[in-house]
Amino acid sequence: MGNYRWKIGVMVAAAALFALLAIYHDAPSLQAFDRAMDGWLGGITWFEPFSFLGNPSTIVTVCLIVIVLLLIRRSPRDALFIVLAAGVGYAVNEGLKEWFARPRPDRPGQLESYSFPSGHAQMGLLYVCSIAIVAVRRVRERHWRGLLISAAALLIAGMGLSRIALGRHYATDVLAGWAAGTAYLFLLLILFSSWKKDRS
Repeated sequence: MGNYRWKIGVMVAAAALFALLAIYHDAPSLQAFDRAMDGWLGGITWFEPFSFLGNPSTIVTVCLIVIVLLLIRRSPRDALFIVLAAGVGYAVNEGLKEWFARPRPDRPGQLESYSFPSGHAQMGLLYVCSIAIVAVRRVRERHWRGLLISAAALLIAGMGLSRIALGRHYATDVLAGWAAGTAYLFLLLILFSSWKKDRS
């Protein structure tokens, strides 16, 4: 049970953060936070490559390559984990956007889709983390594991912050995307841990 307790704790905490952001994202304090982050990051163009990494076409391409490699190596369980993380995660994000229907920041040439939660933040976290989890299991050396985890954290942060820098999302959208992605990822980890125990 101890192995599950911390995962459940992280999942509940992330879900609670998402709920708070969903309820209070229009509160004056959070609007001030959004303005401050926009003033700090807005217009930083070197974030654009990170934004590209979070595009749906990039995510689909990377995930398909990894899934095919895993199937070749006869690891269908890990392939399914990535399919559920990225595939179902995308559907969850689209559903949340339609549910909350928050307009994007008022910018020239703005995207027409809704803003809350950020798809780049949520999907970036889900696809990078799911691939990193699968990769870390296959690496024995501690320093390589640390490098993988650090690279994953950098990519996730860059993809989320890029949407603020490019004016596509509010900072609260990005936080909500990370929170929703974390809650769903840990739900998957709990389910897959249970499946592994049942199979053993």
